[in-house]
Amino acid sequence: MPSLEKKHRFQSLLQFVLALVLLVVINVLANARLGGTRLYTALDLTEDRRFTLTDNTAARLSELEEPVYIRILLDGELPASYDRLRTRVAETLEDFTGYTDALEYEFVDPLAGNADEVRERQEAMLEDGIVPLTDYQQTAGQRTTKAIYPYALFYYGNRYRVVPLLETTRPDVPLARQLNQAENLIEYKFMQAITSLTTDEKPIIGFALGNGELGARATADLVSELRKDYEVGPVYLDSFATIPQEIALLIVAKPTEPFTDFEAFKLDQYVMNGGKVIWAMDAVAMDFDSLRATGEAYPQSRELGLEDLFFRYGFRLGNQLVLDLVNTPIPIVTTQGQSGPKPTLVPFPYHVLALPEADHPIVQNIDGVDLRYPTLIEEVAGSAGVRQTVLLSSSSNSRRQRLPSPIDLDAQKFSVDLDRFDEANLPLALLLEGTFESPYANRLSRENEVALRQSGMDYRQQSVSTSMIVISDGDVLANSVNSRGEIGFLGVNPYSKIPYANKAFILNAIEYLLNPAGVITSRSKQVKLRLLDQNRALAEAGYWRALNLAAPLLLLAAFGFLFTFFRRRRYARH
Repeated sequence: MPSLEKKHRFQSLLQFVLALVLLVVINVLANARLGGTRLYTALDLTEDRRFTLTDNTAARLSELEEPVYIRILLDGELPASYDRLRTRVAETLEDFTGYTDALEYEFVDPLAGNADEVRERQEAMLEDGIVPLTDYQQTAGQRTTKAIYPYALFYYGNRYRVVPLLETTRPDVPLARQLNQAENLIEYKFMQAITSLTTDEKPIIGFALGNGELGARATADLVSELRKDYEVGPVYLDSFATIPQEIALLIVAKPTEPFTDFEAFKLDQYVMNGGKVIWAMDAVAMDFDSLRATGEAYPQSRELGLEDLFFRYGFRLGNQLVLDLVNTPIPIVTTQGQSGPKPTLVPFPYHVLALPEADHPIVQNIDGVDLRYPTLIEEVAGSAGVRQTVLLSSSSNSRRQRLPSPIDLDAQKFSVDLDRFDEANLPLALLLEGTFESPYANRLSRENEVALRQSGMDYRQQSVSTSMIVISDGDVLANSVNSRGEIGFLGVNPYSKIPYANKAFILNAIEYLLNPAGVITSRSKQVKLRLLDQNRALAEAGYWRALNLAAPLLLLAAFGFLFTFFRRRRYARH
């Protein structure tokens, strides 16, 4: 008997040790990789796939060699809404570390320490452009404020990048929607920062000049932002026999003077050889300053000499202005005060707030885009191999105005005829992808032929696979410049001071054109916002309280009754 008991003890101890070893092995495998391959996996059962990283993100993280350090300024006592954002950031970074050991992160409280330390820290952050948000809380008749810093700081060697977690948006957008948008963009913003910091080669972006395009001051804010990730410079078309193919993307920003046939040919052959182009075009000559000076203006169609190219590529910029009841305001003098005329902001249907149209990474999770006097983009049957995607369009309450017809500034003081705004989704920005046909087939001039020969190039009648974007407003790229020469921010309306998504739209468009399968793919992630119906919750509060209290007790009582009943029945037989 003693030996049998000793044997049982030994077997129990051996089973315990084996179980412990098995748990240790499982734990090691659950956090290990073999080379770049994970030895574990996970199932994402959420409807919106919020815990699944894109293939590009996984590949980029697996290729990291040098350490990337991330400091997130979301710690300490946070309001519940921001605490949810902190949790989502932590979950995303935890997913990131599943693909690389070269990523370290920490959450810090920027308001920790004594008053002097906090003030010194805040001043240093302000120099880096880290501006706090103010959160207001109303409790028991007392209103409290707290500074929130929704930012992440990325460090890679001697490189440094500040990433705001919240997008700049209109003041009428609820905080819940802003935070939901921030959750959607966490993976994109973080991977964009990591890619930028770890990439040495920068693509070249050229701004076409020589035909009255936007000047350096008008595009200063956009160029400043682009230089973080790209090489940016002017491209004078009359300085090149052909546009160098080293230029990865060409931006044609609001030309006001016609292109010669030779210049149009250069643009065409740049496209035929795979060049990417953003056409930001004003097909109608009109601006608010001239309208304000005279009170009435007759917009005129602007012939730029690119009409044949555009038609062959698959679109046409007509002489039809688009008007919309969803618009941005302008200042108009409506009253006279003691100190002089008093302007009032009034809706102006010619300044359209263009809305994202497609479920596309370029416009996913962005706000409306402020367009000035946009014209209708007409899709035509161009090259058979071109795929067209409408990126921005008017609202369901819009209309078109054919030229020539006047714009009367005084008429904006009165109500508009709502019945006339009966058109919807008029195209204002178009993405074209595929193989384009050149309009110069069978009419190649000697000058064009000589230019190609001097550059060592052959004429191409059909392009390689490439892409372009056309926007029916040139000012979509322009920041404001006041009378003192001070440069404003791109997308901030100079009259209402409300920010719109112009900068985000252009940056997304550039990123997609240059690398459609890259980081931009993670913008497609859409975490659905499921808000509680406050009115219904209050109306049905009693029902749900009763259900939550009574249902568990009833289930417990039913279980006890059935358990006792079957137990008695079973043993009563014996």
